[in-house]
Amino acid sequence: MSAAAQPAYQGPPGATVFAKAQQLEAAGNKAAATAAYQQAYEAYMSVDDSDGMTKALARKNALSGAARGPAARPAAVAPRPAAPAPAPVAARPAPAVAPASVVAPLPGRTTGGKPVGLFFFMNVFSNERIYYFTPAGQVYVDPANFSPAGLAAVDPRWRGTYAVNGNQMTVRWAAGQSETYEYKSDPSGFSWNGGFVCVGPFSNARQLLGTFEGRNAAVSVTASSLAVYRTLNFKADGTFTRDNLTDGHLEANTGSVTNVSSASKQAGRWSLNGWFLTLTDGQGTIRNLAFPTSLDEKTGKAYYFRFNGTTYKTTAQ
Repeated sequence: MSAAAQPAYQGPPGATVFAKAQQLEAAGNKAAATAAYQQAYEAYMSVDDSDGMTKALARKNALSGAARGPAARPAAVAPRPAAPAPAPVAARPAPAVAPASVVAPLPGRTTGGKPVGLFFFMNVFSNERIYYFTPAGQVYVDPANFSPAGLAAVDPRWRGTYAVNGNQMTVRWAAGQSETYEYKSDPSGFSWNGGFVCVGPFSNARQLLGTFEGRNAAVSVTASSLAVYRTLNFKADGTFTRDNLTDGHLEANTGSVTNVSSASKQAGRWSLNGWFLTLTDGQGTIRNLAFPTSLDEKTGKAYYFRFNGTTYKTTAQ
């Protein structure tokens, strides 16, 4: 079934399914509870209830152990899927991949009375961001690079210090503002003016095999260009295809997008190395942070994953 052919959610309301999942969890039926929390997540998503999505995903991940803790750190590269191959475009040299000195983030965890590592954030306005909390008490939003220099380069409005005192956490941003909200945590994440889910890297490249549909959200490729990737299909031989690529030039003065072009399909090579997913095709190379936000309980493959500013969902039924 193609991504476009998937039917909209038509089941019970999220609150009803979530309550059933809680009953199943209390009864010790882990598998059924995990499936029910996944259904609740789908129900909440159908009505754009980000609070509901966050709590359903957090409970599902707490049961399945998905994407959290140091144990999730993978070996360097998985077998065949992540193996590099000759340059995908014969007429041009292989584009440079980010150097090996690129620093990986710490997996998210809430032990020790405060958040540390990488967290996926959602709130009632359907905002999705990445927050990185360091053991030394710094916080950064959507950092592009986790090296000291890269973190220092984050806009002052989106970097600062944080401290947890009792049931409250205060963030003091470098630009001068401060925010204090109630802080509640469990092993799967925490709430603080929205929901934060602990995330970690993929444990192996096989978790990415299959076809995924991305949200129609534009992401920055360079400071003056935007792109939308609708569908990604990762194959076990290390190749991938992507559909409905649209790109354009972002005008700095007006914020408008001009010189829009599109390509119905592109093909190339992919590799996964720790936290980082690399895609190389005729358009060039993109190497960026990638992590699962939900795993299929039966197969262990990604149900949702985040890459290059976009959340992707499997099309497998």
